[in-house]
Amino acid sequence: MKKILAIMMSVVFAFTIFGLTGCGSSDTSESQDEEEDSAAPELSEEYTAFADAVDLDFAKEVNEKVASFGDDKAVGMRSAGSPAEYETCQYLEGVMNDIGLNNVTVDDITVDGWTFNGANISFKNAKGEDQKIDLGGYQTTIQADNQEVELVYVNRGTEADYEGLDVTGKLVLFEVNQEEDWWINYPAYQAKAKGALCAIAMREFVNKDEDGTRIGVQDVCGPADAPALAISRKDCNALKKAIKASGGDSIKVTFNADSKVTENATSHNLYGEIPGATDETIFVFAHMDGYFHAAYDDAWGCGASMGMAKALIDSGYTPDKTIRFCIHGSEEWGREGSEYDWSTGAYEDIMTNHPDWVNGGFAIVNMDSGYTVEGEPNKGTRSSIELKSFAKKSVDELADSSKYTWKHQNLSTYTEDFQWTRVGIPAICAGDGEGTSYDDNGYHSTYDSWKYQPLDEEGFVEMMRTFGKVVIDLDSCMVRPMNFKARIKNFEKSLNDDAQKQFADAIKEAYTAADGLQAVMDKTEESGDDAAATELNKKTQEVYLAFQDSLLGLDFINVDAIIRHDMYEDNLDNIDATIEALEKGNIQEAYDEYLWAIDWSWYDMNFDKETCDYMKNQLFQKRDDTWGAGLIKYPHADTNAIVVSLRDKYDKEGADVSEEIEALKAIRAQQAGYLEQVYADELAGIQKATELMNAIAQ
Repeated sequence: MKKILAIMMSVVFAFTIFGLTGCGSSDTSESQDEEEDSAAPELSEEYTAFADAVDLDFAKEVNEKVASFGDDKAVGMRSAGSPAEYETCQYLEGVMNDIGLNNVTVDDITVDGWTFNGANISFKNAKGEDQKIDLGGYQTTIQADNQEVELVYVNRGTEADYEGLDVTGKLVLFEVNQEEDWWINYPAYQAKAKGALCAIAMREFVNKDEDGTRIGVQDVCGPADAPALAISRKDCNALKKAIKASGGDSIKVTFNADSKVTENATSHNLYGEIPGATDETIFVFAHMDGYFHAAYDDAWGCGASMGMAKALIDSGYTPDKTIRFCIHGSEEWGREGSEYDWSTGAYEDIMTNHPDWVNGGFAIVNMDSGYTVEGEPNKGTRSSIELKSFAKKSVDELADSSKYTWKHQNLSTYTEDFQWTRVGIPAICAGDGEGTSYDDNGYHSTYDSWKYQPLDEEGFVEMMRTFGKVVIDLDSCMVRPMNFKARIKNFEKSLNDDAQKQFADAIKEAYTAADGLQAVMDKTEESGDDAAATELNKKTQEVYLAFQDSLLGLDFINVDAIIRHDMYEDNLDNIDATIEALEKGNIQEAYDEYLWAIDWSWYDMNFDKETCDYMKNQLFQKRDDTWGAGLIKYPHADTNAIVVSLRDKYDKEGADVSEEIEALKAIRAQQAGYLEQVYADELAGIQKATELMNAIAQ
């Protein structure tokens, strides 16, 4: 941004920045939640001073410097426990000290480490010319030094794609859309099961890159001994053409790779703070690790959070609560062989090094997402349900001056605040709203750079000012601005018709208790009694945990946060539809429309039993020291045998499917039993939360 633009923006904000969001009473109805305030609140001098102090050049400098670190000269990578990650930590430690944060501390954490020093393939292309291509990496171990090996193309990498091929000791090349088809762990493990040396994946994006040079990866969610590497579309096509030109199924290549996963490696978390007058703390998050050079995810967050910290200090802001800026390592990955292999640094921070931070933890503001890519008109927040109305009100007070369309959504499992919310500290995370530009083009790829996705400088300033406002607004509240009726309503809306009747009395009582609690919260806020507010915040934290512990769950496949009964209700609906279609003799309809949607059936349809069994077992293994621990209580609906049987009968008219129907009925009875147990747990949790709320109100 040119200097004159920064000055102009400062002047504009002096007249458009609104005052602090009110604490205490929160809107609870949908109509109230969607209303626009007709008059802007008065200007807050503290916030205006902060907004004027935001230094774009400084934030950009931090952003660029963090993005410059990488272990592989060809593609970058600053991964869990790697030299580049530690170099980044040292730099950011210096930044924290330079801008004047207090108690700057680097904590060692133990994780599974990954260092990627590069990989490449040399071969004769379709024109007979020598060609060398560089590869990206997944968190697996593969070592090769000028190894002569065959390379085979296996389409999508499914079990069927290996039919008639011997890939023992060979490289296998395939294309995968991890958002639409399956995660990398399935075709990577399938390659291992078939005896391949290493899988090489071309990751598809929604938007094709014009030059075909983008390399994309994700966390591997699998074992280190199912090695996988990543390739660009252009290079993948070059290899496919070379195979076709050879007249055979494979070509000879020279292979180099240095990718290593290490158990019990050392990664680092970093924090510094602006001390407050009370013992309560607001946390501001970002993470230092990243795929490739990760100019946005999350070098951008490091720049934004340090920019916010510097502006708060430079403006002379004196917080009531301590504001602690935490930059985590090992966010993208840090647990080998786990379905929940990300957010490891944040997990270790709150579970191992600083569990005491839960007591007095007021809220989290996370700057991981909402990246200001040029041309993206959408932004948003992702919040704990109880803080969602507060986040919306805080942000919407800047709506008239915003260049974005904002949307406010529930919290996701995909950011590092999730485990912290599980132990009692609610969060507001920067989000992309309805935005897709970054995800469709650059997410976890070599296109995560300002070269391919230019920085929206004006938006960068706006995001720092917006989430700085959220921090200041939170600090202005003595009572944590939790809306428990929103949690109850979210649960109520998720229930099917039968369950609505089952829970009717408990929900009614919970609403009444929440009203009583809200009255106490409002009264305490108005009293100005810090000690009473702190004590009340401890009690509402117990209410928050009672709801979370009983209602929060995960689905099997997408690892999305759900209400626990959702998965079992969905399974029963799809099982019933599958049975009905089979009873009518519609095998193809049953298979294609309904059966695939039951837990792991989609994967059973595409990968062999060895691969699927490993992934199913992995779900319950190596999870106790991850953020996914305890969120799935009961085993999956195992349809593997039914899938295989119906696949064999798919094109056979009049095939007898009575055995499959009986097997599905048995699975249905099991799932129905699980659902009733889940309902019982949810009911007990709501009743416990109601008792806690009533006790506070009395």
